[in-house]
Amino acid sequence: MFSFLRKRKDAKIITQTRDNYNLIAASFNSTRQSGWPEFKYIEEYIVSGQRIFDWGCGNGRYFEAVKDKKIFYYGADISRELIKFARAKYQSQIESGQAEFVCTENGEINFPNNFFDLVIMIASFHHLPSFETRLELLKKINKEMKLGGRIVMTNWNLGSIWALNKKLKPGWKELSKNDFLVPWKDKDGKIITQRYYHSFSKAELKDLLSQAGFKVEISEFSKGTAWSDDNGGRNLITTAVKI
Repeated sequence: MFSFLRKRKDAKIITQTRDNYNLIAASFNSTRQSGWPEFKYIEEYIVSGQRIFDWGCGNGRYFEAVKDKKIFYYGADISRELIKFARAKYQSQIESGQAEFVCTENGEINFPNNFFDLVIMIASFHHLPSFETRLELLKKINKEMKLGGRIVMTNWNLGSIWALNKKLKPGWKELSKNDFLVPWKDKDGKIITQRYYHSFSKAELKDLLSQAGFKVEISEFSKGTAWSDDNGGRNLITTAVKI
């Protein structure tokens, strides 16, 4: 997965994340059939002929928003079960060469340098457990992006009022400052598993992206399609360009 997974903490959390999403893949897929309002923050960067990389694509639901455009889409996810859902749904686009879905449970897939025009990370980057894993991934992606290409990511704002209210409920566990285990529950409210999340600050993400060779253009909290403050915003929207 990452070159330094000899570190037990990183290996354990990433492996657990993979196993968790394989476990809940069917129920997760059923709740991820439509787009999020936050997809609007990606739309303005879509241009005909682009190669787009969706890191942490899950069941491929973002592809639904762009499948009728003249783009080439590459989705990658650590969960083989979620990738199965994506491949089944978009088999015709895979066969035509418009889309490709790969499972990264055995390691990140390598693409040529200067390959992608746009990289998106929708509620996925916050699952990485350390500064080292985050920076390594961003540096790799930077090499595979064209000069002037953009990366757009959404990360949960776990410092918001919405999240704080959630954390008062049974099931949320704070591992350390800004690191949490968030439960996935069945329809009866029973906790099936716990997923690791990191809560990023604007400054933290800016530092990571800068060290990886990006210049941050947008870093704002959002609530749906409207900008918000850090208390009201459920997601941190970050856009950066390769320089």
